Amino acid sequence: MRIHRRPTTALILSAALLAGTAACDVHKDTPASDEVAATAHAFLSAWQSGDLDKAARLTTNPGQARTELAAYRDTTGVTSLALTPESTSGDTVPFKATARLSYLGSHATWKYTSKLSVVRDDATGHPRVSWHSDVINPAVPDGGGYTLQPFSGTDAAVTTDRRGRRLTTHDHPGLRQILTQLQKRYADTGQGALGIRLSSAGDGGGGRIIATLNGGKRAQVPTRLDAAVQQAVDTAAFKYPGASVVVIRPSTGDVLAARTTGTDADPTLEGVQAPGQVFELVTTAALLDHSTVTPSTPVGCPTSASYGGQTFTNADNFSAQDARFADVFTHACDTGYIRLAGHLTGQDLASEARDVFGLGLDWHTGLTTADGAVPELDGADKASAAIGRGEVRLNTLNLASLTATIQSGSFRQPLFVDPKISGKAPARTHRALPSRVADGLRTLMRAYASASGVEGVAFGGVADQFADSDQPIMGWFTAYSGDLAVAVTAPETSHQPETAKAVVRAVLDATG
Repeated sequence: MRIHRRPTTALILSAALLAGTAACDVHKDTPASDEVAATAHAFLSAWQSGDLDKAARLTTNPGQARTELAAYRDTTGVTSLALTPESTSGDTVPFKATARLSYLGSHATWKYTSKLSVVRDDATGHPRVSWHSDVINPAVPDGGGYTLQPFSGTDAAVTTDRRGRRLTTHDHPGLRQILTQLQKRYADTGQGALGIRLSSAGDGGGGRIIATLNGGKRAQVPTRLDAAVQQAVDTAAFKYPGASVVVIRPSTGDVLAARTTGTDADPTLEGVQAPGQVFELVTTAALLDHSTVTPSTPVGCPTSASYGGQTFTNADNFSAQDARFADVFTHACDTGYIRLAGHLTGQDLASEARDVFGLGLDWHTGLTTADGAVPELDGADKASAAIGRGEVRLNTLNLASLTATIQSGSFRQPLFVDPKISGKAPARTHRALPSRVADGLRTLMRAYASASGVEGVAFGGVADQFADSDQPIMGWFTAYSGDLAVAVTAPETSHQPETAKAVVRAVLDATG
């Protein structure tokens, strides 16, 4: 890539360079001091102005000089160059170089010192700059060249929270994967990096880094995270290494904190799993939305129930034959929802998930995320979906967003960074959660929270994974209090979401 350079002002020559022009006592084969000064002036002036042909002709090896001066110009991204000679010493002239570089939208100033020597050309007798590669820069020996890179990685940009506080993996280990992704996405692309790194190349250079510029001027990658809330999450989940956590502000959709597990199947952001009973929040919303039930509707909760030729059984064989719908919800009774499955079409359930809660839309959170999946199904597959089994897929972020929607009454897509930074507009749903449906869900969730010993508005359940899984039972628990919605998934040892609930309760206690 050829860089077009701006002409700069005339070379500033030190008075010391021109001082002392006595030449009578100098050997005839050694250039006199005035010849050294004049040759250095002419060479540096030509190089600075971009007249590389003239500069090369003033050296002992015009061909090599022309090639290497052009490589310096073209591979370093130099847009302007100032060369200032210092006091001469015999046939040697030290000089200062100040180069302005530009690369991938980043700009930096490169300052260094070098020197040149003036000798008499054997063939013509004219004074010439003795050409060596290190005239351009002493850090690059003969045969060297230059490679340019954006100054990236953890040193290139500082990730900050919503108040400008720095976020690090040392202080917030639960953010390790998230901070790494933010660096790669917003620093390595040039949106975050302000620095330029120069390396030597070629046989003599050996690929050494010779300059890292603007290292003290780190860019900031601002996020919607909150360091204080993140600290509460890291502390609450410390005893539960398998727990993934997401905290959202319902009024804005801002993700205030998150904790990933670091596993291959991490269910926090990118991984998805069948959520099991907790998906009954969406099924309940659809039932209320279609006026199928009220909290007092008799439903029953038998040990088992059949639909579409498939029999479904409650965990631990729980049953409550006289259960009203409020009881079915409070006990996360799968068979009660199976009994009601015939009142909803597959489209009803999928539409509620997508058009009200935003599940399955294309979310632009600022990070790579999986955005939920609730397909339109029939028969036994539809019944399985109603209790969060089969083809339904969610993660912790999706659950936190679902709860935030219930709190606020409308879907606000989760955001890790401002859309102006990501360059993508947030996803929007077709309609808000009807107020009577929102009120009904909140009432049911308050009753569940009270029965579970959790402050606020809550719901939870478990999901059976594959029998050979390292984590055969996953707990899902979510709650909101004020303008804070929390969701947790965690491995469980029984068919109760005790671990997930404990983490949610600890986060709410610490942030309340």
